[in-house]
Amino acid sequence: MQTDFRTIVKIDKFDFSVDVSSEVLLLGSCFSDNIGSRFVESRIRALVNPFGVVYNPLSIQRLLSRTMKRELCEEDELVFHNNRWHHFDFHGMFSGNDKVEVCEKINHAIESTHQFLKKSGLLIVTFGSSFVYERTDTSCVVANCHKFPNDFFSRYRLEPDEITSVYKDLIVALRVFNPGLKIVFTVSPVRHWKDGAHGNQLNKSVLFLAVDKLVEWFDGVSYFPAYEIVMDELRDYRFYDSGMFNPSDQAVDYIWQRFVEVLFTQEARSFVAQVSKIVRARNHCFKDAMKEEKILFFQKSLELIRNLKLQFPEANLSSDHDYFQMSLADVE
Repeated sequence: MQTDFRTIVKIDKFDFSVDVSSEVLLLGSCFSDNIGSRFVESRIRALVNPFGVVYNPLSIQRLLSRTMKRELCEEDELVFHNNRWHHFDFHGMFSGNDKVEVCEKINHAIESTHQFLKKSGLLIVTFGSSFVYERTDTSCVVANCHKFPNDFFSRYRLEPDEITSVYKDLIVALRVFNPGLKIVFTVSPVRHWKDGAHGNQLNKSVLFLAVDKLVEWFDGVSYFPAYEIVMDELRDYRFYDSGMFNPSDQAVDYIWQRFVEVLFTQEARSFVAQVSKIVRARNHCFKDAMKEEKILFFQKSLELIRNLKLQFPEANLSSDHDYFQMSLADVE
């Protein structure tokens, strides 16, 4: 008799793993933010969407290529709309009233990401949508429309070959830039309902076909089935937020758990489990606690950090140590 009332998504074995000292760059849709926040919370060195959320594969490719080449922003690349300067390749968080400042923020992101990518062991790319917006004046695909009028763009769905052709060159360039870099592709489980249920499936199917080819062509390039885990393992609207399109925090936590199980070393899994105690301690709220109780709590937290640092000297727990040290000083 079957007692497990769900289908478990089988995840293929990876030929690499994430360790405590790993450095991970995550780029792509808002799902990259969700998973990236778990890396940061677990004190694994991660740089998460340094250029902001990017949904389509061509814009992600363009940003990665620009990062490797250190192609800095020039003021004539910016466009003016609604009293602010914008760059169509970059998120609105870089937009502003001063052209020089906008370029400076973009260039800082390019420089810091260039340095991080050079030494990263893992790049996680999450494709969100195969639909792109192309400027009608230049025929360039944009990462962000910045609320320009609709007639400024034409919208169309990419074909799998359009994605694989640019990523084939990109992956070769990445291998030259950082020979040790491993790449994991995911497809965002966020549903894009603008074109309806059938349109959403076609949209995602293009991404699946493209990623499948890239994994077939290149060693060290893998696929993690985040989309399938949500659709097949969880398969229930209680695992979505109130809008019914985005996975809930519970769903993202489960995907993160599966990710850790298959990609993290035993040592890294132990580290993450112990770090969770520090995270809970930082989030702890005192209710009418006595001074002695607070002092003991902060001292125990500092002891936990010291012991963890002895076990994992490569771990960066300085901000946690400073937090509890300052909290203890404030109470004493």
